[in-house]
Amino acid sequence: MKKTSNKIAALVLSAAMCVTLLAGCGKTTTASDSTPASTSKASVSASVEEKQPEVKGYSEAPMLADQVAAGTLPKVEDRVPDADNVFVETKDANGDPIAIGTYGGKITMTGVSGWGLSRPINESIIRFNCDGTWYPNVMKSIEHNADSTVWTFHLREGMKWSDGDDFNADDITFWYYMCHRNNFDGKKNGWKCLLDQKVDDVQTYPELAKVDDYTVTWTFTQPKYESDFILDGDFKWCWAPSHYLKDLIPNYEGYEYVENPYWPNPGERNEEAVLAAAKTLGIEGSSTKDVGKVATYNWWNCSGLPTLCAFTLPANSSIKDPLCVAVRNPYYWKVDAEGKQLPYLDELNFYTCEDEQRLLLFRDGTLDIIDIGVGDIASTLSDMGGAASLKTFASVEWGDTQITFNYTIADENYAKLFANPDFRQAMSICVDRTKVSELLSEGFLEPGQCAPGVGNFGYDPEWTNKWTEYDVAKAKKLLEGCGLVMGSDGFYTFADGTPLRIDFYTYDNPESDTNNFAVLAQYFKAAGINCAQKNMELSAYDQAIDNNDWCACIGPHTSIGGLGLNDRPAPFVPIAQAAEWYGEYGTYYGTNGAQGVKPEGDMAKLVELYEQWKATDGDAAREAIALQIYEIHKNNLWTIAYMKNGNGYVLANSKIQNYADTLVYADKYQNANIVHYATLFIAE
Repeated sequence: MKKTSNKIAALVLSAAMCVTLLAGCGKTTTASDSTPASTSKASVSASVEEKQPEVKGYSEAPMLADQVAAGTLPKVEDRVPDADNVFVETKDANGDPIAIGTYGGKITMTGVSGWGLSRPINESIIRFNCDGTWYPNVMKSIEHNADSTVWTFHLREGMKWSDGDDFNADDITFWYYMCHRNNFDGKKNGWKCLLDQKVDDVQTYPELAKVDDYTVTWTFTQPKYESDFILDGDFKWCWAPSHYLKDLIPNYEGYEYVENPYWPNPGERNEEAVLAAAKTLGIEGSSTKDVGKVATYNWWNCSGLPTLCAFTLPANSSIKDPLCVAVRNPYYWKVDAEGKQLPYLDELNFYTCEDEQRLLLFRDGTLDIIDIGVGDIASTLSDMGGAASLKTFASVEWGDTQITFNYTIADENYAKLFANPDFRQAMSICVDRTKVSELLSEGFLEPGQCAPGVGNFGYDPEWTNKWTEYDVAKAKKLLEGCGLVMGSDGFYTFADGTPLRIDFYTYDNPESDTNNFAVLAQYFKAAGINCAQKNMELSAYDQAIDNNDWCACIGPHTSIGGLGLNDRPAPFVPIAQAAEWYGEYGTYYGTNGAQGVKPEGDMAKLVELYEQWKATDGDAAREAIALQIYEIHKNNLWTIAYMKNGNGYVLANSKIQNYADTLVYADKYQNANIVHYATLFIAE
């Protein structure tokens, strides 16, 4: 999503404000909030749980009806759960009623690689509304015991995979014990929601038990509160198609079988056997690790793999195709208020093109939906008249044009310099933010700091304006106070005479700040900081970060910002090998101290507060701890931003219906997933 202007945002402010004010802290009020502690079970359904309308009968797309008539597909009543288990879609993410749609047609967009296909189609355990409330989605209902040590998931009886096989508890036990716990998916210790306590520094995991075909329980040895489990930003799914993948599971050193009562030991299955089994399924990969990631983590990109999504990737389509086609799932388990099986659309198409071609292809009708920069909005809407519709995605990020430094860099001179807050203040105030805004956003984005925006949890005007005054003389004084010495060439050196040059790493990506270096560098150099840009492909960039082989960056791949800790803690606290601003400090936590650099000072305080936050129940108490974490960020400003963040904008073909005008762009909401693509239809 491109970050664009607050000037255009003013045109939609009345709509956007009601969305951005969701922020509170990404708070979710649920039915369990009013459940007495003495109750044996507490429901954790949506805050306003409305009874879904009664559906009298089902109907289906004409293309599916033809297959039923031809005898190649079961009748719709045998493909969709009964009235007690079917999901009836009636509202969009803002709570507004959706229109009953018509069948047929397709929508073409770009961005199929990586998570691009997942965002529009993925179906998660739960789903969020724009205001932060949530409701069970794939799961029919969810509950926990009084002390939050046992969680119960109830499935929808009669729900099926896209190939018609039953979806039930076996698919959950298979995923957990055969795909996740053996690290076949590469996420065994990456999903904090599925980690229990440590015993003698050994990580333990919850027990998953199958109660019956449509009920499972997760049992922890210590309380696992709602925000750390069901609302965790990573815990999007807990299933895999056991009937399809059961012969793929490895069993050799590094992928040992995990003892469980549901799935027998497959026996020795080395890498050669795994690759051979994968080949028969059309699953690509040159190693077990590759196959596991494709089939059980980035599964949406795996051609022919059965899914629970409204649109699936058939065996004859690939994300590598210039035009990737995802087709209607005939076994999709959602209907509208009239009983019409969703989705309305026949296909979602993903077209590969250069970024500079997108607008032209939208104008000529090749593309139906595109991200758009603010500079192109007015002219495009004017030229296209009523054929294009502007959609606003309220942002929750912490400022635009962010820079951060490697605080665990091996070179002691740089490590000591970066750790000094006076250095960071100098790097902040040596830049004229007003001029930067004019150069990078045509004056649309306001000058500001890396801080929560208006309406978001933790908003603080003092923080927003901290270190934003333009003062080169003061910046130089601060730099000299850090021990730097001005050289004859006009650039500072370290006190020992070693030249100082900060290499800013950037990566090739339409949404990164690769072009912002030239604008900022002129100010850094004017203040005496010699600097250079090292731009690379994203994979190489990420590898450099992982190897701790970098100095500084512009436009971090994982920047500080978001709805809050309830969204995903990793951007705010050094607990994983994820965000550049804490680098190897996060690696230390994520590997239980086996790798990385042990945090000290305020970095360590962040981890300490995070552990308290995890062990605390109740919104108010958790928010108080989160605010302490935010205060540490305010005091340190490990990441600097030069402008306030703007909203994101999308242009859509005006014939597309049920696409809300104003939504929220947040990772926790799976970004474009909040559009509800299964409900979109084309009005002719």
